[in-house]
Amino acid sequence: MGVIEEIRPLRPGFNGTLAIFAQLTSGQRVPDAVIQGLARLLPSQLGTVTTVWQSLELEARRDVVSALVEAMESDYELDYTLFAEMSITDPDPVVRQGSIELLTEQLTVPHMMRLYGLAQNDAVDEVRAAAMKGLGALILEAELGKLPEEAAAPVIEYLLGVIEQPREDVLVRARALEAVSHSSHDAVPRLIRRAYEGGEPRMKTASIYAMGASSDDAWATWVIRELTSRKPEDRYEAAHAAGELELLEAVPKLSRLAIEDSGQVRNTAIWALGEIGGKEAVRVLEGLLEQVDEDEDESLFDLLEDALDAASLGGGGLFGMSDEYDEMER
Repeated sequence: MGVIEEIRPLRPGFNGTLAIFAQLTSGQRVPDAVIQGLARLLPSQLGTVTTVWQSLELEARRDVVSALVEAMESDYELDYTLFAEMSITDPDPVVRQGSIELLTEQLTVPHMMRLYGLAQNDAVDEVRAAAMKGLGALILEAELGKLPEEAAAPVIEYLLGVIEQPREDVLVRARALEAVSHSSHDAVPRLIRRAYEGGEPRMKTASIYAMGASSDDAWATWVIRELTSRKPEDRYEAAHAAGELELLEAVPKLSRLAIEDSGQVRNTAIWALGEIGGKEAVRVLEGLLEQVDEDEDESLFDLLEDALDAASLGGGGLFGMSDEYDEMER
């Protein structure tokens, strides 16, 4: 659903979009006309869209949000802000979760407060967890001075309290730890270590993510150890953390993952080698690039090219790999 062509389809007129939108049924492929037409809505159009939206069957609403999320991942120019601000109040929790994903580029105080409200009050733990995941980027913005610290402070305190509450759902506590790890709050290192050593697998995975997000290379030993974990989700998080922390000493193990592992673990190891850079990372990436047929695996070829460009410049910053392991519920 929502495949973006090399030449973007012409955006339909608003009335045309509405006519197609209103006819959607469960299980139907969401047409490109709807995917394009719901982008960059005007405030004056939202009321009509809302009326049509509320008339759709549950599965059709889920299909639309899923298609928009997929489209936005492929085309960064698509902007579903107004639509998602409407759909985030949908009665269905799956729709609400998808709507949170559609708003990931909204790095503003009002959006922080919106997610904070969902994290506190939504009746479904999966939605609360999704909101907490979204809060991580906003906490980082405050940490970097791009949002007011006073706006983030109550959010951080709330998340810290959630982590300390054993009766909370484990996914909620894990997402809270991941989000708050972007903060320099004094409690964060203690909570990361406790989660790592506490014996709860999901919290341990979250702690590895948190080590990278903390920007503290004091976690290097832990991160490098987890690059050889038996659990692919922990190898994935360790590879991502190694890239975030630019751990040169992780290059040998990352190289092995890039060569011998598969899927998102391999892809993240490749990304991390690009972030770290250096002669050995460049050598490994060049070797892998020579083995990949661009026609057979274009996405891997592009990934390797981007990583090699980054590594050749000394590592860092050309692209990111976070949020790509949702199938393992990072």
